[in-house]
Amino acid sequence: MIKNRSLSGLLVCSLLVTSISWLLVGCDRQEKVVSKKSIISELDVWVHTGDKNALLLLQDQVARFNAIHSRIEITLISVPKGTYNAQIDAAIRTDTLPDIIELNSAYLANFAERGALIKLDKFLTETTRLDILPAAFKQGMYHGRLYSLATVSNSPVMYARKSALLAVGYRIPVVSEEAWNIEEFEGLLEQLVKKGDYSAAVDLSLNQKKESLTRMFHPILLSGGGVMLDEQPPYKNSAVLNSAQNRAVLGRIQRWINDGYVDGNVDGQAFLNARVALSWGGLEKYRRYKETFGDDLVVVPLPDFGAGSRRTQHVWGWGVTRTCEDTQAAMRFLEFLLQPDEVLLAAKANAVLPATFSALARFDFLNDKLSLSEVVEEQKNGTIFSQLKSPLYPVMSDAFHKALIRIKNGASVDVSLSSAVHMIDEGLNKFESERGNLEAEVTN
Repeated sequence: MIKNRSLSGLLVCSLLVTSISWLLVGCDRQEKVVSKKSIISELDVWVHTGDKNALLLLQDQVARFNAIHSRIEITLISVPKGTYNAQIDAAIRTDTLPDIIELNSAYLANFAERGALIKLDKFLTETTRLDILPAAFKQGMYHGRLYSLATVSNSPVMYARKSALLAVGYRIPVVSEEAWNIEEFEGLLEQLVKKGDYSAAVDLSLNQKKESLTRMFHPILLSGGGVMLDEQPPYKNSAVLNSAQNRAVLGRIQRWINDGYVDGNVDGQAFLNARVALSWGGLEKYRRYKETFGDDLVVVPLPDFGAGSRRTQHVWGWGVTRTCEDTQAAMRFLEFLLQPDEVLLAAKANAVLPATFSALARFDFLNDKLSLSEVVEEQKNGTIFSQLKSPLYPVMSDAFHKALIRIKNGASVDVSLSSAVHMIDEGLNKFESERGNLEAEVTN
């Protein structure tokens, strides 16, 4: 019987085993496939503790899968969201990974570069492959190989009160080509505060924590013509995060904060309590907003900060780790999660979009079809912007979060972004050092 792993080994001394984990970088691991005729496979699956409904669904899915697969037993282990990525990082270093991990796809490149994930291309059935939406499938790719499979997909959108826009004489855009330009948007912010019954105009999700905040600002910087991170080696950082385009966008947002247009949304209720008429947030907010405002809720494209309105996606995918000894059993579980009925349940539980064609055809939970049609089409044709794919993403996200908090509190935009770049450079030096140690060990 395959031995069941647990969280107990996560704190083993990382200095002793770091070199061992790096030996797998860039190497094609030969996955061992165990015959289920002679053995029962016990597989540990890690998930982050997030939405209660999503976790309850996963528990139910695992129970149903185990009931119909007598030779495979899945054990679901829920890890607190705030420490989840750190737990995976520690498990990589100590070689104590579970068999399957739920992973934020922004971290995929980091995990793949460190040899934590196996390539899934040759294990995925053609039927499942063709059913996955192109955007979601592309998000699971890194350097041309598939490492992660997602069942659902999320995107930030701009929510608005229709009555508030009409009261100040503003048009209501539907698709990106109709997006307000930045001058129009600034005029709208001013009018909403002056003429509306609002203490501020917009919630920009500044209350989000760490990586969530980075994710929310990614499309904003893209719209301004900037990028957050160089995704290709040698990973040059100078004039990337602290580019003129990014400084201009964040400088403008800092002025909005100083002018009282932005609600910090510390309590998470700015839009629901009618303190603002606009809210920048993920699709998971749609259900609560729709229940509260009904037909007065509209979804509009992100304003054009200069380079066009932009939209990004965010997915949590499933990856099979290097320590999994029964890849066939692991893939059978992932294929189960990707069945149309299971994807539909996941989309409804998470209140986001399903990541397969078959489930999307039956999905009507987000019923503002006119406003959300462009989001759906970009998922179908794969033109939506992916999350960043770089092994430096974790350090970049942490650096950007710290910089944005400083900017929100009135610090210099230039100094804050330059400090962030310095942090990323330090992360790059560490990454290159570890990779150099690996090459030296292989040579010797």
